[in-house]
Amino acid sequence: MTRAAVESAWISCAGRRPAATVRLFCFPYAGGGATAFQPWSTRLPANVEVWPVCLPGREQRLFDPAYTSLDDLVRELRGELAGPIAGSGVPVAFFGHSMGALLAFELARALRDNGDTQPSTLVLSGRAAPHHVTGRRLSALPDDEFVAAVQRFGATPAAALDDPELRELCLPMLRADFTMAETYTYRPGPALDLPLTTWSGRQDRGATPDLVEKWAGYTTGPVRHHTFPGGHFFLHADGSVFDALSEDLDRGR
Repeated sequence: MTRAAVESAWISCAGRRPAATVRLFCFPYAGGGATAFQPWSTRLPANVEVWPVCLPGREQRLFDPAYTSLDDLVRELRGELAGPIAGSGVPVAFFGHSMGALLAFELARALRDNGDTQPSTLVLSGRAAPHHVTGRRLSALPDDEFVAAVQRFGATPAAALDDPELRELCLPMLRADFTMAETYTYRPGPALDLPLTTWSGRQDRGATPDLVEKWAGYTTGPVRHHTFPGGHFFLHADGSVFDALSEDLDRGR
């Protein structure tokens, strides 16, 4: 059994695939968790084994303190995942959406910089290239305004934030995630050398296709871009993302 086949607090398998030729590590968006990627196992070919990344502060890790620094989280992720990635026995790919795209990218850089095994390919979705700074600070808003802003993104079920008890549980994690994404600062460094694919939603006003495509400058490897119908959370609404993802993963093998 390879180390990557062992689940931990940080990674879980969405469905064992004995014939897997690639393991896909999925990094969640702000407020998201591993369960968002569990159904992907049944939507992707049998050669893809899906491993959602379980961040502190949500789901089964609800009472673990959520991170507010992306640098600190990447440092911890590298320590937890470098071994499983190196011992996987098959290529490993990273997928990240929104905040998860930053995590996937910075973890790939941290693995490279420390001489660890790197992912075979990156698929970065719903996030402008890291040098783009919006200047907005939703995380600093009062609770009611912050909740309203988060709900406008459309991913968090309204019931989870309308119910006072659920809201009390969700808010610290949500605010921590938004703080982490909004205070992130890109530090220039050597480009990665691997295939990189970007995804964007045609109606996403925060991560417009032209801003997402600028990730192409962060690798010396081959790049491609997909634009899908929909807004920021197009990946939950358009089934064609799975065909595109299958093609993207094939490029990295």
